[in-house]
Amino acid sequence: MTSSLQARSLPAPPARSGQARSAQVRSVQARFLVTALLAGVLACLLVLTAGPAAHASGPVRDKGGRTTFGVQPSGPKKPDRRSGYSYSATPGAAVRDHLAVLNYGTRPLKLKVYASDAFNTADGGFDLLAAGRPSTDAGTWVKVGKGSVVVPARGRVIVPFTLTVPRGAGPGDHAAGIVAALSSGGSGADGDRVAVEQRVGARVHIRVAGELKPQLTVEKLNATYHGTANPFGSGSATVTYTVRNTGNVRLGARQTVRVRNAVTGPVRVPGVHDIKELLPGNALTVTATVRGVFPAMRSTATVTVDPVAVGADIDPALPSANRSAGFWSVPWALLALLLVLAVCAAVWLTLRRRRRTRTARSAASESHASTPSVPTSVSRKEKTSMLTKRFFGPAAAATASLLAAAGGLLLLGAPGAQAADAGTLTVTPATGSDVSGLNLTASATCPEPADYLIVKVSGKGFPAEGQNVVGNSEVSIYPVGTAGYEVPLTSTMRDYANIAGFQTLEGRYEFTLTCRRAFGDATYGDFKGSIWFTSNTAYQNTDPDGPSSSPSSTPPGPSESTDPSPSDSVTPGDTAEPSDTAEPSDTTEPTDDPGTDAGTTDGGTTDGGTTDGGTTDGGSTDAGTDAGADSGSGGSTDVSTEVTSGGTGGALASTGAQAGIFGVAAAALIALGTFAVVWARRRGLLTFPNGGRR
Repeated sequence: MTSSLQARSLPAPPARSGQARSAQVRSVQARFLVTALLAGVLACLLVLTAGPAAHASGPVRDKGGRTTFGVQPSGPKKPDRRSGYSYSATPGAAVRDHLAVLNYGTRPLKLKVYASDAFNTADGGFDLLAAGRPSTDAGTWVKVGKGSVVVPARGRVIVPFTLTVPRGAGPGDHAAGIVAALSSGGSGADGDRVAVEQRVGARVHIRVAGELKPQLTVEKLNATYHGTANPFGSGSATVTYTVRNTGNVRLGARQTVRVRNAVTGPVRVPGVHDIKELLPGNALTVTATVRGVFPAMRSTATVTVDPVAVGADIDPALPSANRSAGFWSVPWALLALLLVLAVCAAVWLTLRRRRRTRTARSAASESHASTPSVPTSVSRKEKTSMLTKRFFGPAAAATASLLAAAGGLLLLGAPGAQAADAGTLTVTPATGSDVSGLNLTASATCPEPADYLIVKVSGKGFPAEGQNVVGNSEVSIYPVGTAGYEVPLTSTMRDYANIAGFQTLEGRYEFTLTCRRAFGDATYGDFKGSIWFTSNTAYQNTDPDGPSSSPSSTPPGPSESTDPSPSDSVTPGDTAEPSDTAEPSDTTEPTDDPGTDAGTTDGGTTDGGTTDGGTTDGGSTDAGTDAGADSGSGGSTDVSTEVTSGGTGGALASTGAQAGIFGVAAAALIALGTFAVVWARRRGLLTFPNGGRR
């Protein structure tokens, strides 16, 4: 009976197991609810404790999300409609003006008011030095009446200030800003005290009278090619360069970047933004990427920067700043494919030769066993003749092709015919120095079908065939003036003399602009113009002794120098009331005496003269400086404009190609053909009758 009771009690354990699982599920649910509740409480505590820290370290804003304070140019009693401060003044002049500090919030604010120098950020923006960094330029010229103000809620405070231009201030543009700053503190994550300064500012632009030198230069041009895995595809190129304001006038700029090579024409880089404002002495680094560049071994990147005026400033009418640099664009994928095909062809030829050798030996053995020895020797001659006919023709054709290709490359450097004169060149400025920037203006455009041009300079010290100053360039990159192309030179005459290896500039130097195509040696007309150096550092574009013959590149006897006649000077006039933008007068040749005395007036006026320009004929200025001549910032010796190889009018000199590269390529092709012939003869693939003897 006991056994029967035990048998009937067996279903009981499953019931107890179900109850245990239910209890386990309820326990898990309870733990989940408790965990979620604790997490919610912890999140609320974090939000409550983090709220004051974020408020202390971030900008103070009202419910509308607007910054609670700001600044505005103002008159003595209320703000005006100016967007910033712009003055024209002479050294020693003083200006008194006002700044309105506005509080848009619902509680009073204590703000610091101070002036600071301006600079360009890495992306070209306008910014002011931080409070801890001392100012050295226009920021030190501004003295505010109150260094600290308390602005009532939804109110304003008018702060007077005085701007005094030092008597030793340099001519040109100077930039600063007047700042209203709110300082606050907070604690960082590690418990350290953190000071936060929220600030707003108004721009201050001062143009000091004197010789203006607007100039932009392109520096540190570098291009890198990025290939593709497609052997027949095109890759991309990254072009990086720096635009520097080396003059004393703020300037904007329009930028154009092109990449070209022997396979693809000029490819323009899209998405290169214009420079809105670049302050004197500041620089901006630009990076651009162009796609669709075919790997043609050697490519060229060209950067063109066109200076433009900022706001209502006078248009500087400067020539474009151009810079070119070559870079390697090697088709590695295509070369790898050719290498694989060459290896496969060599293996196939080797196997084929071995099969034919075995077949020939087998046939020779059978012939030797069934015929006398004399027919055997005849069979060998027939075999030799067969191999000679089969392999000598293709090998000779391949060798001839290689030699023809090498000869064609070498013939690219042969001199070509010179075209007749198509017009004249005008060199501006009309007078200048050995470090002045030069601009060439043609009297007409190139005739059809010419779509490229080169420029050479010849004269005492330069090679007899002339020295390239502008490499083979597409005519479309140069603006067309009232008559013809306007071609700016990227270097100065001093730079070109240093490259040619001489120091003394004297007598007549002739520039020749030749119209041509991208390839070949045909030319379609020359434009010529000259300058005369009356001393080692001064030139003029008119002959001081009247008409003369073409300049000779052989060292002539010493010539008499004539001092250039001084140009008329104009005394600057008085300055007007300050406005939103600068109001400089038209530029002329600078004079030694500004002609006005400095003084001070109220209401934002100045008692100084406007700038006494620095431009000359053609609207251009002395773009070069002594420092530029030493450092070579005006040009580059690793670009196509410095190529001097080849004869007069020759294709190498005209296109800017490097003769060394073509020479090495030709030698490599000849060596490859010779190696192919020797390799074929050693392996019996190529034989000559009678062993090559006559």
